[in-house]
Amino acid sequence: MAAILLSACTVTVDAALAGYNVHKIVTPATADDGDTIDISSILDATQIVAASCQAATDGWLPVAAITTAGVLTIPGSTDNEARTIYVQGRI
Repeated sequence: MAAILLSACTVTVDAALAGYNVHKIVTPATADDGDTIDISSILDATQIVAASCQAATDGWLPVAAITTAGVLTIPGSTDNEARTIYVQGRI
């Protein structure tokens, strides 16, 4: 388990909504299940609505572990695999 820097990921706004954004975060191929990403610089850490993660091995999984400090934990069962994470929250 390690911390992945947000700057090591590809981050785009997938949908801009009224007061909220859906961000698409693509992790490096070295991402492991249990790794963490601090997303507090792109979304209000206390106003994250939902997050899901997609990977080739595990398919779609909800991101259940998000702290009020804006740190999410990557779900899954596979090491060394890129993930695409969608996070909706207040900007």
